[in-house]
Amino acid sequence: MPFLPSYLKDSPFNKNPIDLPTRWNTSDSNDNLQVIGDKELKVLYIGPGQNDADAASIRANHSIPSEVGLYYFEVSIVDAGESGYIGIGFGVHSAFLWKLPGWEPNTFGYHGDDGKKFRSSSSKGHNYGPPFTTWDTIGCGINFFNKTAFYTKNGICLGEAFNEITLSDYYPMIGLRTKSECIEVNFGETPFVFNIEEYAKIIFKDAERRRIII
Repeated sequence: MPFLPSYLKDSPFNKNPIDLPTRWNTSDSNDNLQVIGDKELKVLYIGPGQNDADAASIRANHSIPSEVGLYYFEVSIVDAGESGYIGIGFGVHSAFLWKLPGWEPNTFGYHGDDGKKFRSSSSKGHNYGPPFTTWDTIGCGINFFNKTAFYTKNGICLGEAFNEITLSDYYPMIGLRTKSECIEVNFGETPFVFNIEEYAKIIFKDAERRRIII
């Protein structure tokens, strides 16, 4: 049976087996990153870390199927490194991996050094949430029903970050840029810090009600 996070098991919209992200894809990664551990969930920055040209991203092993309706994952900051230039988000498979999420077309990211959100541009960041650093846990969620994305920090929802999420081939992504930065992802095999279970119940109930009305 394909892996299915617990918050999706009661979804009325998920009837068929689907492949979801379960690890980082070592074949879909910038060379400045090293995936650590047998489960391939932890990523360490090993590049020179001198400027933005040294940024590096990695994608998960599967895209996020829109038919799940709601998708969520969390990233724990093991070490913020020298400057904490860490981006967490999602993007299409065609996006280059030498920039942080949000700096490439059709990528989206929340960045730890300044708390800004970026969408498809390295020059147009917007204030969003607090900065994050070592020991923080950042969650990223996509609501495919209303085409929005949100983030959480240490179990607290930060509200809507992006709207008009129109494509359906997004991959979870993280990006690192300075020495010693290290993160570990949770795709749902262990409990999340944020109570996504209750959040999902509300989202699915509302979506089911709207479907019945329509």
